[in-house]
Amino acid sequence: MERQSRCNCFGNIPDKDIEKCTDLDATRDFTIKRGKMSLIKQYLIDYTANSNLHGLKYVGEKERTTVEKAFWLLMFTCSIVFCSSLIHKLWMKWNDSPVIVTFAETSTPVWQIPYPAVTLCAEMKVKQTSFNYTEYYNLKRKPTNVEEAHLFEDLTMICNKIVDPWTHGRNFTLGNETVKNIKKVSPSLKDIFTTITWKDKLCPDLNLFLPILTEEGYCYTFNTISANQLLRIENLNTDYNYLKSSNEKQTWTLENGYPPNTPFETYPHRGTGYGDNAGLSLLLQAKKKDFDYLCSGPIQGFKILLHNPADFPRLSQQYLSISLGRNVIIAVKPKMMTTSEGLKSYNPRRRQCFFSSERYLRFFKVYTQVNCETECLTNFTYVRCGCVHFGMPHGPEMRVCSVGKLDCIIRARMDLVTVEVQSNLEEAANTDDSMGEARRVATNCKCLPACTSIEYEAEISQGDFNAEALYRALNYPLVEDIVSTLHTQTKIFFKEAQFNEVRRSELYGQTDFLANCGGLLGLFLGFSILSIVEIIYFLTLRICCILWRRRQNSKI
Repeated sequence: MERQSRCNCFGNIPDKDIEKCTDLDATRDFTIKRGKMSLIKQYLIDYTANSNLHGLKYVGEKERTTVEKAFWLLMFTCSIVFCSSLIHKLWMKWNDSPVIVTFAETSTPVWQIPYPAVTLCAEMKVKQTSFNYTEYYNLKRKPTNVEEAHLFEDLTMICNKIVDPWTHGRNFTLGNETVKNIKKVSPSLKDIFTTITWKDKLCPDLNLFLPILTEEGYCYTFNTISANQLLRIENLNTDYNYLKSSNEKQTWTLENGYPPNTPFETYPHRGTGYGDNAGLSLLLQAKKKDFDYLCSGPIQGFKILLHNPADFPRLSQQYLSISLGRNVIIAVKPKMMTTSEGLKSYNPRRRQCFFSSERYLRFFKVYTQVNCETECLTNFTYVRCGCVHFGMPHGPEMRVCSVGKLDCIIRARMDLVTVEVQSNLEEAANTDDSMGEARRVATNCKCLPACTSIEYEAEISQGDFNAEALYRALNYPLVEDIVSTLHTQTKIFFKEAQFNEVRRSELYGQTDFLANCGGLLGLFLGFSILSIVEIIYFLTLRICCILWRRRQNSKI
């Protein structure tokens, strides 16, 4: 006899019995669903009753009224919302501005940093006794021969920019010829320096200062690292040199400073102390017969730039003006910023600086913001004008501009200053192909400061310097050469023996961020690491144990 189970077979069964069977199935399904809902409810009550989160236990207690449960559930929800909002603000602060700049705990002695590099340029760029620029200009631009015409054009590149240049002159020139012409008529080392005293020791051969080629023409620099340490000579043009290379071993680097075993006398020269006798003293001169006011303008004297020894000097950007017949005292106060190792893992844009290994420069071995901006100006000028200024470090494929491109060079400098702040870069790039390419070069510069940087702030005081009165007091014969020579004395030294270093470090490290988040979670919710373990336990191990126990009970 075939066995029937449940109400699956309805043959020969009255309709009333079939309805009763169907009602039983529905009741049984409802009971199963209700059992599952009751199990979930009991599970949630179990969690709320045993959780260490504040307020949840009142939601699950049976003796609490509905109003009390709703109140505590609302409070718990509000705490989560407020806590999440504060953690989000904390995250945004950590993500957008993770760096804090503070003073170092201890002062730094000046002997741990290099003495500032001193680059000096004479306002008298052309000796009138070598070439009379004013007389040639007044010839109404009628050259006597091609060589003189080319010399005049080359000198116009460094002379006073208010003079109407020879706009119909050459657009391009050979760099080595231009540099040769400028060097031929520029004041020599002996024309500028009478005496040089370094740390109270007279330097009779004046060899502390080396010639350097800049946008101002030929200048002289002291304590700048040599060309083979500063420049990538293999990537530069070979027509002429910007700075003399040296076989002297360099012990100092911008990021690491002087090694612990470095001797006291090294290169670049250390700062040894403060005051007049621990610095550099210069007695400068200029002869009246060499003045050419049309080239140099109404000011006669010198430009001095104090800079990091690893910076290529740009006197067109900033300098100190030293007048003739003055005694000038320059008290130097270093300003150094370093960066903690903890920031190396951050993106340079977040920390707002580059470590030396993070940014490659084509023309410079050492990354500094000044070197980056110099290279950027070179690339921008080349794209904008099709050539570069002879004083800009450039590659062999780049042509050198002559006077016909002087206006373009000046405009390029101004365009580079403003191009990054303009809001319609893409629109401009679409309307002007040449300017668009130049804009793309400018936007790729991104010359952030170096993570280790040194600047030298100067306090200047000055008074009269009457060399002629001194000669009379010493009964020197006042010959024409002495009377027609004007002198200036300049002393450069550290103002103090120590300075306060500034340090760039993490505003919130990972530990700080975790501690702040944990503090907020603990304040609002009583949340801890064990709370996470508890949630994982209730979602995994607890469920498995309950299901296993029910399965065992069903077998009995």
